[in-house]
Amino acid sequence: MSGPDLSDELEALRETAARFAGEELAPAARASEAAGRWPAAVLTVLERFALRGLDLPERLGGEGAGCLAKVVLLETLAGGDAGGLPAADQPGPAAGALEHCPDAALAADVAKDCLAGGAQCALRVPDAELRAEATLAWTPGWPPPRWLFESAGARLRLLELAAPLAPTPALAFHASGGGSTALAGARVAGEWTVPTPIGVAIRGRARLWCAAVALGVGQAAFDATLAYTRERIVFGKPVAHHQGNAFELAVAVTHLQGARLLVRDAADGCDRGDPHAGFWATQAWLAASEAAVAVADLGVQLMGGHGFLVDHLAEKRFREARMLALLAGGRDAAEADVAELVLDVPDPLFPLGAAP
Repeated sequence: MSGPDLSDELEALRETAARFAGEELAPAARASEAAGRWPAAVLTVLERFALRGLDLPERLGGEGAGCLAKVVLLETLAGGDAGGLPAADQPGPAAGALEHCPDAALAADVAKDCLAGGAQCALRVPDAELRAEATLAWTPGWPPPRWLFESAGARLRLLELAAPLAPTPALAFHASGGGSTALAGARVAGEWTVPTPIGVAIRGRARLWCAAVALGVGQAAFDATLAYTRERIVFGKPVAHHQGNAFELAVAVTHLQGARLLVRDAADGCDRGDPHAGFWATQAWLAASEAAVAVADLGVQLMGGHGFLVDHLAEKRFREARMLALLAGGRDAAEADVAELVLDVPDPLFPLGAAP
């Protein structure tokens, strides 16, 4: 599984986004974190990138560029600063729910609301009973959270939120803010039963979003760690040149690259209409979240006391990597989805009829 090659057009998008992330997002990461949102100038540039609707099909008002284009853009931007992405990219993780929503007219209305910047939409993976519990949303600094998809097993539900938000301190993604609201009084705008593979595909798209952002965070953590450990001298030579540290850095970047190939291949599968796309997207998320957390943690460890200080971004990237690993139901829900479908997915190394 080598992953799809990027087209010239997509490579040009990646390069442009990389310059923007390095020149504008990264230097202002701490200021944006303190402000609780990205500056208006940043959001204007993201509109030119068509961030919000890049992967949505044209029937939902999107650009129709596909999931591969979206994960490449998300990873690149997150390499500069991932702090504002959850709030800036709408419908973001809920894109799969909109695409597979049985009520096409309702999905189009929600997508229009999000793409116009008038409201936000989230996706929640609760337990199978879909019980009314608190959910996280964004602070009033961003457009108000209005829509919430819930996806569990073969059930899909769309809630329209009405209760006001209670501010909640954010532990990660400070530039997206945080708040909580009870779902007990939310209006059920729609409730459906979907085939299990579709339910996994909906959750898989959300996990693919998280995986792409995690890759960007992880790569930024690795680059910063490598630069620091090449300059920091301990016992007469750079920290990175000590054998144990060198081995750990090599393993970390190898896992990161492997996860990148999995994420891009899964995104390409979504674009090709692979019936098992949700399965592979979930597997890609498992690999990407594990790789990102490992490399972010390694950065904190190799920087020593500096890794815990706000002078560096190591602690911020670790918080973000950990948070991304908890979204969309976390590892337990992801492994449950994989287990549900694993016997139905053909082995890519031994296609049906090709095994010896």
